[in-house]
Amino acid sequence: MMVIGKVHRRVVTGHRGGKSVVLSDQRREPYKFRTVVGFEHTYMWSTNGTLESDPDTVEQELPKSALPSATGSLLHVVTFPPAKTAASTSDPSQVAQEFLTRLPGLADTFERDGSQMHVTQTVDYAILLDGQLWLELDDGETVHLSAGDIVVQQATRHGWRNKGEHPATIAFVMLGAGAAYD
Repeated sequence: MMVIGKVHRRVVTGHRGGKSVVLSDQRREPYKFRTVVGFEHTYMWSTNGTLESDPDTVEQELPKSALPSATGSLLHVVTFPPAKTAASTSDPSQVAQEFLTRLPGLADTFERDGSQMHVTQTVDYAILLDGQLWLELDDGETVHLSAGDIVVQQATRHGWRNKGEHPATIAFVMLGAGAAYD
C-alpha cells in the first residue's frame, strides 16, 4: 500500500570540467491539495529543448506551467486517492481555483463539468508506480492499470480514475509536441 505524502528523491547528473557529475541530489516534498483530500502532486523536472539544464534554473521555472514548452519536457509525480475518500472539502470553485493555481496550463484543459476529462497537445509517458488506476477515454472505454503498467498518451481526451481501495501513484513524462499538431 502506498504511503500518502511520500517524498521523492531527484538525482540530477550533468557535466563539470568535461566530466559527468551529480549536479544535485534533493528530496522533493509533494504538494498536498487542501481541497481534495489525498490528492498530491510533485514537480520533478522540466526542460526547454536542451540536453542539460541547471537545477537552480529549473527550480525557478517550476511551477510556471504544468505543461511543457513545444520543444520541452516536464516530469510530474501524482498520487490519486481512492475515489471514495477523495471527496472535496470545498465547493467546486475552490477546487478549480486550487487546480488552476497549482497546475497552470494543465488545469485550463480540464472540462468544466467536474469530470477532469482533458486533452493536452503533448505526448505523455505515464508510468504507474504503485496502486491501481483506470484510464477513461473519449468513448467511455476504461482501461484498468496496475503498478508497472505504462500508457503512451498521444494528445487524446482522457481522465484518470482511482476506483481502488488504496492511493495510486503515477509518474507523467510530458513531451512538447512542437509543430506536430500545427
